[in-house]
Amino acid sequence: MKLLPLIICLMVAAEVCLAQMPDKVAMPANKAELTDRAAELYQKAQGGKWFSKAAHLKPDILPTSDGQSFLVVWKTTATPRHWIVSLPGTRGFATDDLAIWYPHIKNLDVGLVCVQWWLGSDDTNKSYYAPLQIYREIDIALQRLGVQPGTVMLHGFSRGSANSYAVAALDAGRGKHYFALSVASSGGVGLDYPPTRAIVDGRFGDQPLRGTRWITVAGANDSNADRDGIAGMRRTAAWLKEQGATVIETIEDPHEGHGAMMRNAKNTQRVLDLFLK
Repeated sequence: MKLLPLIICLMVAAEVCLAQMPDKVAMPANKAELTDRAAELYQKAQGGKWFSKAAHLKPDILPTSDGQSFLVVWKTTATPRHWIVSLPGTRGFATDDLAIWYPHIKNLDVGLVCVQWWLGSDDTNKSYYAPLQIYREIDIALQRLGVQPGTVMLHGFSRGSANSYAVAALDAGRGKHYFALSVASSGGVGLDYPPTRAIVDGRFGDQPLRGTRWITVAGANDSNADRDGIAGMRRTAAWLKEQGATVIETIEDPHEGHGAMMRNAKNTQRVLDLFLK
Protein backbone atom coordinates (compact mmCIF):
# COMPACT_ATOMS: atom_id res chain seq x y z
CA MET A 1 0.00 0.00 0.00
CA LYS A 2 1.35 3.44 -0.90
CA LEU A 3 2.13 5.89 1.90
CA LEU A 4 -0.64 8.48 1.22
CA PRO A 5 -3.54 5.96 1.13
CA LEU A 6 -2.13 4.34 4.27
CA ILE A 7 -2.15 7.66 6.13
CA ILE A 8 -5.70 8.37 5.00
CA CYS A 9 -6.84 4.95 6.23
CA LEU A 10 -5.20 5.49 9.62
CA MET A 11 -6.86 8.91 9.98
CA VAL A 12 -10.27 7.48 9.13
CA ALA A 13 -9.78 4.65 11.62
CA ALA A 14 -8.79 7.13 14.35
CA GLU A 15 -11.89 9.23 13.70
CA VAL A 16 -14.08 6.13 13.93
CA CYS A 17 -12.51 5.18 17.27
CA LEU A 18 -13.00 8.67 18.66
CA ALA A 19 -16.62 8.72 17.54
CA GLN A 20 -17.26 5.47 19.38
CA MET A 21 -15.71 6.68 22.64
CA PRO A 22 -18.15 7.87 25.36
CA ASP A 23 -18.58 11.63 25.65
CA LYS A 24 -16.42 13.24 28.32
CA VAL A 25 -17.09 16.43 30.18
CA ALA A 26 -14.94 19.34 29.06
CA MET A 27 -12.93 20.52 32.06
CA PRO A 28 -9.90 22.62 32.82
CA ALA A 29 -6.57 20.82 32.40
CA ASN A 30 -5.71 21.19 36.09
CA LYS A 31 -8.49 19.02 37.44
CA ALA A 32 -8.84 15.80 39.35
CA GLU A 33 -10.90 13.26 37.42
CA LEU A 34 -14.62 13.55 37.96
CA THR A 35 -16.71 10.45 37.46
CA ASP A 36 -20.38 9.46 37.38
CA ARG A 37 -22.59 11.87 39.35
CA ALA A 38 -19.87 14.48 39.83
CA ALA A 39 -19.10 14.52 36.10
CA GLU A 40 -22.79 14.84 35.26
CA LEU A 41 -23.14 17.72 37.70
CA TYR A 42 -20.11 19.50 36.25
CA GLN A 43 -21.64 19.12 32.80
CA LYS A 44 -24.83 20.73 34.13
CA ALA A 45 -22.71 23.56 35.54
CA GLN A 46 -21.53 24.34 32.01
CA GLY A 47 -24.99 25.77 31.41
CA GLY A 48 -24.41 28.33 34.15
CA LYS A 49 -24.54 32.00 33.28
CA TRP A 50 -20.84 32.66 33.94
CA PHE A 51 -19.29 29.23 33.29
CA SER A 52 -17.16 30.42 30.38
CA LYS A 53 -15.64 33.19 32.50
CA ALA A 54 -14.81 30.71 35.25
CA ALA A 55 -13.31 28.19 32.81
CA HIS A 56 -11.07 30.93 31.40
CA LEU A 57 -9.48 31.24 34.87
CA LYS A 58 -8.45 27.56 34.77
CA PRO A 59 -9.46 26.70 38.34
CA ASP A 60 -8.72 23.41 40.05
CA ILE A 61 -11.75 21.13 40.16
CA LEU A 62 -11.73 18.80 43.17
CA PRO A 63 -14.13 15.86 43.45
CA THR A 64 -15.98 15.45 46.71
CA SER A 65 -15.13 12.46 48.87
CA ASP A 66 -18.43 10.72 48.05
CA GLY A 67 -18.16 11.25 44.28
CA GLN A 68 -21.43 13.18 44.18
CA SER A 69 -20.14 16.68 43.50
CA PHE A 70 -17.09 18.91 43.25
CA LEU A 71 -15.37 22.02 44.58
CA VAL A 72 -13.83 24.85 42.55
CA VAL A 73 -10.48 26.17 43.79
CA TRP A 74 -8.74 29.28 42.50
CA LYS A 75 -5.92 31.29 44.03
CA THR A 76 -3.96 34.40 43.19
CA THR A 77 -0.64 33.10 44.55
CA ALA A 78 0.87 29.67 45.14
CA THR A 79 0.30 29.89 48.90
CA PRO A 80 -2.33 32.51 49.77
CA ARG A 81 -2.29 33.91 53.29
CA HIS A 82 -6.08 34.15 53.34
CA TRP A 83 -8.90 32.03 51.98
CA ILE A 84 -12.60 32.41 51.24
CA VAL A 85 -14.99 29.47 51.33
CA SER A 86 -18.19 30.32 49.48
CA LEU A 87 -21.59 28.61 49.45
CA PRO A 88 -23.82 29.66 46.50
CA GLY A 89 -27.56 30.06 46.77
CA THR A 90 -30.46 27.99 45.48
CA ARG A 91 -29.55 25.99 42.37
CA GLY A 92 -26.24 27.81 42.37
CA PHE A 93 -23.10 26.61 40.61
CA ALA A 94 -19.66 26.82 42.20
CA THR A 95 -18.22 27.74 38.79
CA ASP A 96 -20.47 30.79 38.55
CA ASP A 97 -19.51 31.67 42.12
CA LEU A 98 -15.85 31.85 41.08
CA ALA A 99 -16.69 34.20 38.20
CA ILE A 100 -18.64 36.46 40.55
CA TRP A 101 -15.86 36.62 43.13
CA TYR A 102 -12.96 37.00 40.69
CA PRO A 103 -13.14 40.77 39.99
CA HIS A 104 -13.05 41.49 43.72
CA ILE A 105 -10.12 39.23 44.70
CA LYS A 106 -7.93 39.09 41.59
CA ASN A 107 -5.41 41.55 43.05
CA LEU A 108 -5.48 40.22 46.61
CA ASP A 109 -3.47 37.52 48.38
CA VAL A 110 -6.52 35.29 48.62
CA GLY A 111 -7.53 31.77 47.65
CA LEU A 112 -11.13 30.82 46.93
CA VAL A 113 -12.97 27.55 47.48
CA CYS A 114 -16.51 27.40 46.05
CA VAL A 115 -18.57 24.43 47.16
CA GLN A 116 -21.00 22.79 44.72
CA TRP A 117 -23.41 21.84 47.45
CA TRP A 118 -26.51 21.73 45.22
CA LEU A 119 -26.57 18.25 43.72
CA GLY A 120 -28.40 19.27 40.59
CA SER A 121 -31.93 17.90 40.73
CA ASP A 122 -34.74 19.79 42.49
CA ASP A 123 -35.13 22.27 45.34
CA THR A 124 -35.86 19.81 48.13
CA ASN A 125 -33.40 19.51 50.98
CA LYS A 126 -32.39 16.07 49.66
CA SER A 127 -30.93 17.75 46.58
CA TYR A 128 -28.46 19.69 48.70
CA TYR A 129 -25.63 18.64 50.96
CA ALA A 130 -26.54 18.97 54.63
CA PRO A 131 -24.22 21.13 56.78
CA LEU A 132 -22.36 18.04 58.07
CA GLN A 133 -21.60 17.03 54.50
CA ILE A 134 -20.69 20.57 53.49
CA TYR A 135 -18.24 20.91 56.35
CA ARG A 136 -16.77 17.46 55.68
CA GLU A 137 -15.87 18.51 52.14
CA ILE A 138 -14.58 21.91 53.25
CA ASP A 139 -12.34 20.27 55.83
CA ILE A 140 -10.94 17.75 53.35
CA ALA A 141 -10.26 20.46 50.76
CA LEU A 142 -8.63 22.88 53.21
CA GLN A 143 -6.41 20.13 54.60
CA ARG A 144 -5.37 19.21 51.08
CA LEU A 145 -4.56 22.87 50.36
CA GLY A 146 -2.59 23.29 53.58
CA VAL A 147 -4.87 26.02 54.90
CA GLN A 148 -4.22 27.07 58.48
CA PRO A 149 -6.91 27.61 61.14
CA GLY A 150 -8.06 31.19 61.56
CA THR A 151 -7.25 32.26 58.00
CA VAL A 152 -10.60 31.65 56.29
CA MET A 153 -13.74 33.68 55.70
CA LEU A 154 -16.94 31.66 55.27
CA HIS A 155 -19.42 33.28 52.89
CA GLY A 156 -22.97 32.10 52.32
CA PHE A 157 -25.42 33.63 49.89
CA SER A 158 -29.20 33.19 50.24
CA ARG A 159 -29.79 29.47 50.83
CA GLY A 160 -26.05 29.13 51.37
CA SER A 161 -26.32 31.77 54.07
CA ALA A 162 -29.22 29.93 55.73
CA ASN A 163 -26.93 26.90 56.05
CA SER A 164 -23.80 28.85 56.96
CA TYR A 165 -24.87 29.16 60.60
CA ALA A 166 -24.68 25.40 61.08
CA VAL A 167 -21.47 25.11 59.03
CA ALA A 168 -19.82 27.78 61.20
CA ALA A 169 -21.14 26.07 64.33
CA LEU A 170 -19.57 22.79 63.22
CA ASP A 171 -16.23 24.48 62.57
CA ALA A 172 -16.22 26.22 65.96
CA GLY A 173 -17.81 23.46 68.03
CA ARG A 174 -16.45 20.27 66.53
CA GLY A 175 -14.10 21.27 63.75
CA LYS A 176 -10.74 22.83 62.99
CA HIS A 177 -11.54 26.50 63.70
CA TYR A 178 -10.74 27.54 60.15
CA PHE A 179 -13.15 30.48 60.07
CA ALA A 180 -11.93 33.82 61.38
CA LEU A 181 -15.07 35.48 60.03
CA SER A 182 -18.41 34.41 58.58
CA VAL A 183 -20.59 36.46 56.24
CA ALA A 184 -24.35 35.93 56.01
CA SER A 185 -25.50 37.51 52.74
CA SER A 186 -29.24 37.84 52.06
CA GLY A 187 -30.12 34.65 53.90
CA GLY A 188 -31.70 34.89 57.33
CA VAL A 189 -31.62 32.21 59.99
CA GLY A 190 -34.64 29.87 60.01
CA LEU A 191 -35.46 29.06 63.62
CA ASP A 192 -37.47 25.99 62.60
CA TYR A 193 -34.90 24.82 60.09
CA PRO A 194 -33.39 21.48 61.29
CA PRO A 195 -29.74 22.63 61.05
CA THR A 196 -30.59 25.69 63.16
CA ARG A 197 -32.38 23.55 65.72
CA ALA A 198 -29.28 21.34 65.87
CA ILE A 199 -27.24 24.39 66.90
CA VAL A 200 -29.65 25.35 69.66
CA ASP A 201 -29.99 21.73 70.83
CA GLY A 202 -26.23 21.48 71.32
CA ARG A 203 -25.60 18.83 68.69
CA PHE A 204 -22.57 20.75 67.44
CA GLY A 205 -21.27 21.45 70.94
CA ASP A 206 -22.27 23.66 73.85
CA GLN A 207 -23.08 27.11 72.41
CA PRO A 208 -20.89 26.44 69.36
CA LEU A 209 -21.33 29.93 67.91
CA ARG A 210 -19.99 31.61 71.03
CA GLY A 211 -17.00 33.75 70.05
CA THR A 212 -17.55 33.49 66.30
CA ARG A 213 -17.43 36.72 64.28
CA TRP A 214 -20.04 37.70 61.70
CA ILE A 215 -21.05 40.24 59.10
CA THR A 216 -24.64 40.38 57.91
CA VAL A 217 -25.58 41.92 54.56
CA ALA A 218 -29.02 42.83 53.24
CA GLY A 219 -30.72 45.02 50.65
CA ALA A 220 -33.76 47.20 51.24
CA ASN A 221 -35.37 45.98 48.01
CA ASP A 222 -35.17 42.26 48.74
CA SER A 223 -38.42 40.61 47.65
CA ASN A 224 -38.44 38.50 50.81
CA ALA A 225 -37.74 41.30 53.27
CA ASP A 226 -38.82 39.50 56.44
CA ARG A 227 -36.50 36.57 55.76
CA ASP A 228 -33.57 37.83 53.68
CA GLY A 229 -33.96 41.60 53.57
CA ILE A 230 -33.02 44.18 56.17
CA ALA A 231 -35.69 43.08 58.66
CA GLY A 232 -34.71 39.43 58.31
CA MET A 233 -30.99 40.05 58.64
CA ARG A 234 -31.49 42.32 61.66
CA ARG A 235 -33.39 39.49 63.29
CA THR A 236 -30.56 37.15 62.31
CA ALA A 237 -27.93 39.44 63.82
CA ALA A 238 -29.89 39.55 67.07
CA TRP A 239 -30.12 35.74 67.09
CA LEU A 240 -26.38 35.40 66.50
CA LYS A 241 -25.70 37.67 69.46
CA GLU A 242 -28.03 35.54 71.59
CA GLN A 243 -25.84 32.56 70.67
CA GLY A 244 -22.76 34.39 71.91
CA ALA A 245 -21.45 35.46 68.51
CA THR A 246 -20.06 38.91 67.72
CA VAL A 247 -21.60 40.77 64.78
CA ILE A 248 -18.83 43.15 63.74
CA GLU A 249 -20.79 44.82 60.93
CA THR A 250 -24.34 44.98 59.58
CA ILE A 251 -24.36 46.18 55.98
CA GLU A 252 -27.76 47.48 54.85
CA ASP A 253 -27.92 48.70 51.27
CA PRO A 254 -30.85 51.07 50.67
CA HIS A 255 -30.68 50.70 46.87
CA GLU A 256 -30.08 46.98 46.34
CA GLY A 257 -32.14 43.82 46.74
CA HIS A 258 -31.33 40.13 47.04
CA GLY A 259 -27.58 39.69 46.73
CA ALA A 260 -26.74 43.24 47.81
CA MET A 261 -23.26 42.22 48.89
CA MET A 262 -21.97 41.18 45.46
CA ARG A 263 -24.22 43.42 43.37
CA ASN A 264 -22.66 46.52 44.92
CA ALA A 265 -18.86 46.43 44.73
CA LYS A 266 -18.61 48.84 47.68
CA ASN A 267 -20.33 46.27 49.90
CA THR A 268 -18.00 43.52 48.71
CA GLN A 269 -14.98 45.73 49.33
CA ARG A 270 -16.18 46.58 52.84
CA VAL A 271 -16.46 42.89 53.69
CA LEU A 272 -13.00 42.14 52.30
CA ASP A 273 -11.47 45.09 54.16
CA LEU A 274 -12.88 43.80 57.44
CA PHE A 275 -11.61 40.30 56.72
CA LEU A 276 -8.13 41.25 55.60
CA LYS A 277 -7.35 44.14 57.92
